[in-house]
Amino acid sequence: MKKKMKLYHLMFYAQILSSCHGQLTANLYCGEKNCYDLLEASSDDSKSSIAKKYRKLARHLHPDNLARLGKSPDEIEEGTAKFMEIANAYEILKDEQSREEYDYYLAHPEEYYYNYYRYYRRKVHVDVRYVIFGTISVISVFQYLSWMTSYNTAINYMVHNSKYRLAAKEEAKSRGLWVDKKKQKRLKTKEELKQEEEDLLRSIIEEKMDIRGGYQKPEIYDVLWMQLILLPYSIYKYIHFYVRWYIVYNIKKQEYTDDDKIYLICKNLGKKIITWDLHDDKTKLEMFRREIWIKENAKEYIDEKTEEAKIKMAEDPKMKRYRRWMNKGGPGRITFEDD
Repeated sequence: MKKKMKLYHLMFYAQILSSCHGQLTANLYCGEKNCYDLLEASSDDSKSSIAKKYRKLARHLHPDNLARLGKSPDEIEEGTAKFMEIANAYEILKDEQSREEYDYYLAHPEEYYYNYYRYYRRKVHVDVRYVIFGTISVISVFQYLSWMTSYNTAINYMVHNSKYRLAAKEEAKSRGLWVDKKKQKRLKTKEELKQEEEDLLRSIIEEKMDIRGGYQKPEIYDVLWMQLILLPYSIYKYIHFYVRWYIVYNIKKQEYTDDDKIYLICKNLGKKIITWDLHDDKTKLEMFRREIWIKENAKEYIDEKTEEAKIKMAEDPKMKRYRRWMNKGGPGRITFEDD
């Protein structure tokens, strides 16, 4: 029974493919009709012969001629539609290059994307390469601006956070950059002094703070354009890394270096290598002590941390209040009683 079903499916797909093969596309050239047939011509006809046949049909199907012959409104409308079709067909076949592309389309209708590209490149008079260039450029600019916005958001948060402001102020004093406002009060306005203070604290925070992750300072090498330009180099680095890894650790059986241990730790924990520096020294030492670069140790470590998080959540007063609230009916409960 299964074999019959598989055979039926194969026959069904083959029928679809055979029906699609050789069909003309509705939104290309003359649609599903043949331009030569519309002009009552053949692919062997010369340019002058096609022009002659077009003029003959155009005179006959022109709306003014149909009205002069006393045709009904429906007949005039039908004739006008045919007139537009033959006019479009002639526009395609009167130009040698356009006719050559159309003949290729008739011979290879299955090459849809290639024919689509050639047709619209000529129709809109725009090279698709320029479109791709512009699209990548817009994406790259948008990437850089959005990352810069995130970075400025992080810096602004630090500038207005008392903890970071105090640390930056102490750093400015140690460098001799901090000037007492009372000494400069006569020379500058209050707003100018405040702005200078903000600029100084911001410059020190930008210099000293190592922001990682989604809020880190954008690099020009991270945008799409640079990634595409550096793609061969990135592929080379990727292959070189894994070839070196296989030779050193699988063939030569050497001990892992500290950097490679960190790489394996992050990989086993499902984190990016950039997050390693976000851990405190105590956590880093614990991971090295427990050899988390080994998969079995990493799994045990993850299970322990998950269990610790569950216990901590169970003992959290806020979570206890939330559970009591849910047990009493949650958001659907209407009461004036305090929890």
